[in-house]
Parts: sequence; structure tokens; C-alpha cells
Amino acid sequence: MRSNVNPFEPWRPTEAAVPPPLHAARPWRPPPPPPAATAVEDPPLVEPVNPPPRKKPPKRPLPPERPQGQPSRRRTPLSQLTAFVLFGVLTCLGLESMGWCRGAHLPRLMALGASIGLFAGMAFNGRRGWRTRVTWMAAALAVAGIALWFVPTMRGVNLWSAYRQVETLRTLPAGEVAVYQRGAAARRTLIEEFPSFAPDIRAAEQAWLRRTVNEAVESADRRLERDPHAALADLQRLNTELAQLEGYASVQKELETARARAVQACVKRVRREAEDLLDKK
Repeated sequence: MRSNVNPFEPWRPTEAAVPPPLHAARPWRPPPPPPAATAVEDPPLVEPVNPPPRKKPPKRPLPPERPQGQPSRRRTPLSQLTAFVLFGVLTCLGLESMGWCRGAHLPRLMALGASIGLFAGMAFNGRRGWRTRVTWMAAALAVAGIALWFVPTMRGVNLWSAYRQVETLRTLPAGEVAVYQRGAAARRTLIEEFPSFAPDIRAAEQAWLRRTVNEAVESADRRLERDPHAALADLQRLNTELAQLEGYASVQKELETARARAVQACVKRVRREAEDLLDKK
């Protein structure tokens, strides 16, 4: 038996629509309509929609196969840079072989050619950013400056040491004949490697000779009254040492004049001593 059967009217089926009882005080008014049963609507059946297939990008055409043993025509930036560097080196070597540059400067020319090739390679390399190109071009200029100043020639002389030798000769104290003679060979090598330094070297040598002779003459003149013989001996020794050097002719006259004065002072000194002996009998 069903649980929803009315026990007082079991003969009535539950599905029958039984009207509600009338109101006793207001029988003329119809009862309110029964509430409509809310039917539960089934959710609509939504069929899944398949997305359209993605289009694959078109494939790039493959380059034609080159025959075996034939080199590729496409160059990488590294190969271009290497080509520029080799071009700069070969250009400098060609200038050297034509006689435009001295053969002793071959190491300096090779370093300079490598820096020029690096500069040109980065200047014409459009695959790099401008920051990278400027950085490498500045590095190439720095390498060129280092090559010009510090890379030695075949005989071991560089531009920096050449300027140092000139400055050392200019500040050489007067009378240091031994030091002056020891540096004569290095100065000759410097003039052979860098002929443009010849006027500076000659001027510094003449200035040192002039300082040496002037100092010796002044020292001898101060001692003529006290000890003319020692002054004459010093002038004789200096004249012998300077006679072996280049440029002696420019100071020879002054030395001879100072020696003549020293000889006269010695003669006067001897005459005075002789007169003193005669006076003392």
C-alpha cells in the first residue's frame, strides 16, 4: 500500500484532482487555483563542437644541394672578420716588400695591419648591433696605438723606448763621459730604426757636450789662482776623453782656450815661485 493514500478516503486515487473544500463563511468565492507544478526542465543537450584544425606554417624551401667537395658561398661574420684581418696584414706586407717601409718594422706592420683589418671588418659588418661594432672598432684603434708605441722592431727598439732614450740623454749630468759612451751604440741603433729621431739625438748630444765643457772650464778658472796645475790636468784629461766622441769639433776651441789660460797660470805660478827662491837666495 502506498504511503500517500488518504486513510479517510482510501477509495480515492491519489492522482485524481480533488477540489479543496469551500469556505463556510464565503462560499461564493471560488477557491484559489492550485499551484502549478513546476516541471523540471531537462538541460538541453549540447553537442561538443570540434575546433577547426590549425594550419601549419608553410615549410621553407630547402636550398639546392651543392655537389660534394664544392665550398659553400655563404660566409659567416667570423669568416668575414678573418678575411679583413688577413687583408690588412697582407697589405702592410706588400707595402714593406715594395720598399715603402723599413724591413726592421715588420712586427709593428703586422700588428698594425691586424688592427686595421679588425676595424674595417667591424665597420662593414651589418649583422652586428651598433654598440658591438663601436666597441670592437674602439678596441681595434687601441690595438693600433699599442702596436705603434710598444711593439718593437726586429732589433728590439720601440717608439716608447726611443722617447725614453732621448729624455735620458737630455737629463744626463755633465761630466758623465762613461755613461755617455755606453749609450752611443743604442743611440746609433735608434737613429737607424727611427731616422726621424736623428735631429733630437744630435741636439741632445751637443747640449750635453756643451754642459760638460762649460762646467769643466768654470771649475778650472776658479782653481787657476790656487792650483793651476790640477786645473790643467783636469782639462787635459777631459780633452782626451772628448776627442773620441762625435761632435768634439764644436767644443774643441773652448777647451783649447781654457787650456791656454791654465798654461799661462802655471807659467806665472812657476815664475813667482822662482822669484821667491831668488829673493831667498
